[in-house]
Formats: sequence, structure tokens, C-alpha cells
Amino acid sequence: MKAFRTKLVLSLASATIAQACVSSAVQMPVTDMAEPEAAQEYAADAARPSPQSPDVLSLDSFQPRALMGECDVRALPRSDETLPPKLQAAIAQARAYSAAQKGVSLLIVRDGKVIHESYEGEADESTWTDSYSMMKSVTGLMTGIAIEKGLIGSLDDPSGKYLSEWADDPRGQISIRQLLTMQSGLRLYPFGDPAGESMKLMFASDINGVALKTPLQDEPGAVFRYNNVNSQIVGAIIDRAAKAKGMPGFIDMLHDDVWCPLGNGEAALWLDREGGSPHYFAGAFARAADWARIGELFRNRGKANGQRIVSPEWVDAMTSPSAKNAAYGLHIWLGKAWQRQRRYSQESQVSVLHSARYLADDVVFFDGFGGQRVYVIPSSKLTIVRTGFANFNYDDAMIVNLLLAAL
Repeated sequence: MKAFRTKLVLSLASATIAQACVSSAVQMPVTDMAEPEAAQEYAADAARPSPQSPDVLSLDSFQPRALMGECDVRALPRSDETLPPKLQAAIAQARAYSAAQKGVSLLIVRDGKVIHESYEGEADESTWTDSYSMMKSVTGLMTGIAIEKGLIGSLDDPSGKYLSEWADDPRGQISIRQLLTMQSGLRLYPFGDPAGESMKLMFASDINGVALKTPLQDEPGAVFRYNNVNSQIVGAIIDRAAKAKGMPGFIDMLHDDVWCPLGNGEAALWLDREGGSPHYFAGAFARAADWARIGELFRNRGKANGQRIVSPEWVDAMTSPSAKNAAYGLHIWLGKAWQRQRRYSQESQVSVLHSARYLADDVVFFDGFGGQRVYVIPSSKLTIVRTGFANFNYDDAMIVNLLLAAL
């Protein structure tokens, strides 16, 4: 199995490298691309070899892993229509832009059929890439399934109902909704903190134990603060709630209730130790087509292959703006609330270039570190998967607007 990783992430244990990431984000150029024509010109100019050729790196550093076995794989249907020249040109520009920004894959599905699939370097349709924080949106999806199974009462249940460690702790009053909307009030440890607390969450042998020791920083519900701890705790709640009722835990639920009904291929989740917990905020390894089928599930409001995976009401809830950040729902980003530099939290120096408003108001997307994306645009019947090496110059407006302008 092929798999791509960036040297940057393999070195996340180094606070020095992590701090360099922040510096890169602050210094990246901002280009004014408010009009589609400007975006096209920029993409054409960017159609040049990446200054850093991708390396094929082993996933051996991300051990142990839980393997989700291959299901009855359902190939995505492929369009046999001849695309209009304008759309063909836009796709070519989108691929050139992605490749110039260290892209690995670009897969475009329109109205349920693949209209473009391309890979760079040694990658192909069998290549696993790291999801980074795209996994957060999967955890959000799994929360809805857990509620519909009756494992979790409601979004507004206090977390202490499911976490014995917090049963008599003020943090036990944090609701599941507040965790999913990144409004828990739990402390955020930025990369490069002197005590190395941010790295403990990434590499601990008991990741849930580390997450549950995180102190409050603000009143729950008061502030939006994008924080991996929130996702880890949500995943732990789902896993514990299922096992408390004698049902399979998170990994088996994901495989049986999402992965196989979608027709996805073999995939893996990074664990903290043998038989331990997944990283519910990152560390899923899958193919571009697997991510496309998950995106299509959202586009079709919870339905895939003729069956209901999750309710349309849950998809609507996930993709509705939260109280403290109109650009964020329940573990998914919303494109309607535009900011040229989209920040993950008020404390973080890391931001994402989003040079222009989307040309559609209903864009929602999974966001993974440095340019991993699943974009879903229901009004245009589009799902777009783009993966690549971490790159803070990646522009969130580019690929989406190139395609929307051509339709």
C-alpha cells in the first residue's frame, strides 16, 4: 500500500519545527482574487513544478494502527459525457494549481459521477493519504449515528453523563454540542508550548487520559477555540457509550455503519497503543475515492447506495452555523461566512488563505492540515477531494471557484 506523508508532520514532536510552521503561515502572501478571471490567471501562473518534489514516505512512524478491512467496494460511477470546453479548461487549471501546491490527488464528482481523477508523482488510486483533521468531520458524522442508535441521548447532554472522570467535575457540564462546535472552553495548547502539552495529545500512549486532564480556560459556550482535545473527547464518549450498552465501539461502528454501506476500501486509524484509542481528530489513512464517497453522503443528505446512513436532519445540523463562529458547524467548516485569512482560533497564528468568496453559498468542507480537503457543493451537485503535502500557501478559494465559474 502506497502512502504519502510530509516530513513536516513526521517531525511534529519537535517544537522548533512546529513553530516554524506557524511562522510560515504568518508570512504567506495574500493575492486578491475576488473575480473568477483573476483566479484563473493565478492558477495558470501556478502551473509549474512544485519547488519540492514529493517524497514517498512510510506510514511506519504511525504505529500501531487499526485496520478497517475492505468492504464490498463500490466503484464510483464515471461520466461518459464530453465535458464542455470551459469546464475542461477549468479542471486542467485546478489540477495544475493543486500540483503546484504539492498536491497528491484531485477527484471531482458531479451529480454522482466522476468527471476527473488525477494523481501526482508516484501516487495512484490505491494510495492512502493522511486525513489530518478531515477525521474530525467523520467524528461529527459518527456522533449523529450514535444519537440515532440511542447510545447518546442528545447534543445537549453533559459530557459527564458519559465520562466517569468528569461526573463530579465542572468540566462534566460541557455539552456534546459545545465540544462539536469547538466551544467547550477547554484550554488550547499551541504548537511550540514550552511544556510540550500539545505534543502529549498527539503522541501519548493514553491519549484519552491526556485529553481528559485538559483544564478549563473559559466558560463553556463562551468562545470558539478549534482544539483537538474536543474531538478526542467526543470520540471517547461515542466509544464508551457504545461499549456500555454491549455494542461495538467507535472503530467497528465506523466500519459497519459507514465504511461498508458506502462501499469504501481498506483503511486504517492511528492508535495511541495496541488495542488502544484512535486519534479521533486526525490519523485516518484512506484513498481519495473513499473520501469522495463520504462527501457524496453529505451531498445526498445522509443517503448512499439506496440506504439511509444518517438522517438528513443530522446533516442539516452539522452544516448549520454555530453560535460563536458562523464558519463552523458541528465539526465541519462552512464556506458562506468568508474571511480572507481563516483562523483556527483567536490565539493561533496559523491561518488559511481564502482569497475570495465562494461563488456558491452552500459550500461545506472537511479541512485537513495544510490543504487536505473534501468540498461539498449541493447546489452544483459537486464533491471535490483534494489531498497533498502540508502547504500553508494553499488557497481554499482556488479549486472550488475555478470549477464553479465554469459551470
